[in-house]
Amino acid sequence: MINGDSANAFSPNFGPKYDFGRKMMITKDDIIKDEILKEAQKLFQQFGVKKTTMEDIAKAMGKGKSTLYYYYCSKEDIFDAVIQKEMGEVFHYVKHAVEKAETAEEKLKVFTLSKIKAVQKRANLYKIVKGEVQDTMRCMKHLHAEYDIQETNLVKDILLFGIQNGEFAKEIKKDLDILPSVMVSSLRGLERDLFTDTKYAKLESRMESIMGIMMRGLKTVHYQAAH
Repeated sequence: MINGDSANAFSPNFGPKYDFGRKMMITKDDIIKDEILKEAQKLFQQFGVKKTTMEDIAKAMGKGKSTLYYYYCSKEDIFDAVIQKEMGEVFHYVKHAVEKAETAEEKLKVFTLSKIKAVQKRANLYKIVKGEVQDTMRCMKHLHAEYDIQETNLVKDILLFGIQNGEFAKEIKKDLDILPSVMVSSLRGLERDLFTDTKYAKLESRMESIMGIMMRGLKTVHYQAAH
């Protein structure tokens, strides 16, 4: 276990660059858009994207469709915004959980497990992770790319923290340009498999086992990068 000063040294790495999906100022327009997204989020969750109409969303808000079209061109635009909102919520939840963990090993475990729990609670994002909603929405690729950057930077900071503490082998430092991205991609693939395969009822214990294997690799003194 590291001391309190070392644990706190991790926090400054998380500044404005991690403000994914968060607004600096709240305006009247922001309040209305947030109301639209909240009602749309409920309807998408209950009826799905295809069966939900702009009129349904407007009725749920108690407003006319003109209000919706003032802020969004289509139902698809609203769905994209809902997913961006949910992605932002997940990332900030995970980031906060990671900051509270004291060691690099704990931070990586928390990164994975807290994300799984957060995604499961957000039905629309959960459907995308499970593959029930195809990534055909106009903003999906852009959002995934932006989210990947956020997660990769977070994992990179955790690895650096672990190297500085002596938890992880210093040899991995030379591969920090690619290793965080590989780890994020690998974990995401495992998450999708575990979400979609109903036989994996004990998701958390399965992921803990996988993370244990990963930890042993990061701690091995004779770590050799694949080139």
